[in-house]
Amino acid sequence: MADWKKSVSACATTVTIGDVSNYVVPFSETNSPIDSFYIERNKLLSSISPGYAASNPSIPPLVLVGLISLTENYFREVLAGIVTICPKAKQKSATKSLNLATAWIGFGEMEKGAFENTSFSDPKAVKKNLYELIGVNVTDINQIAAPLEEFGKLCELRHAIVHSAGLLAGKNAVKLELPNSRSSVRIEIGFPELQKSAEVCSSLVCAVNLELFVNMAAKWLREWPRTPAYQGQNLNALFKKIWSLFYSEFDKRNGLISDSLTQIKARNLIVRTNAT
Repeated sequence: MADWKKSVSACATTVTIGDVSNYVVPFSETNSPIDSFYIERNKLLSSISPGYAASNPSIPPLVLVGLISLTENYFREVLAGIVTICPKAKQKSATKSLNLATAWIGFGEMEKGAFENTSFSDPKAVKKNLYELIGVNVTDINQIAAPLEEFGKLCELRHAIVHSAGLLAGKNAVKLELPNSRSSVRIEIGFPELQKSAEVCSSLVCAVNLELFVNMAAKWLREWPRTPAYQGQNLNALFKKIWSLFYSEFDKRNGLISDSLTQIKARNLIVRTNAT
């Protein structure tokens, strides 16, 4: 006898994902946060060509999601790095909630646990963390403001790609100031749009990296020597930690640093100009 309960679609299978440990591998990062972003960004972009994007229109939106994820991870990496070396940031982050699971997985990078519940695909969260933790205020005259605004638009598109198969929800469409539409609106990203999106993410990371470096350099010179944590410490060794956190070997190799200085020359210039 036919079973009407099974008359509208295929039945579920009993497949499982198997051993979940086959889906993960141990990982440790040795590059600066900005170089980690560059490396993974280039891997993503090199995996898709204009022809492939045109023939497979469902792929570019997924690459966009990957680009935003890399940008979010840059924020987590660099903020965790700052908390590690900056006594002022340590003080401000001391009240942040830390998931107990961080003590079991990734316990060698405990500072990242402070940002596990933070979504950096929200410009408001980016501004809040930069200001509350570091003291960087994103304003209209700040080099972060413009790329962060554009990044926010990409994040609205990302929401539709991740949560509704590319169909843009009304809330996201309103935030993007799109015109009224009787029918649904679907995200469609071609190769040129993907390249522009990558440029926006890269511009935001570059702007934040420079602003945070300037901020940390000023704190290193004016504030750190007066803190009990660093009284009597070798300031040159402390500056090396700042330099390692922000310096991009990728930009150096490709001649992209506007004023290329050695670590020692940069340090001496900061002292001579009082970090101005």
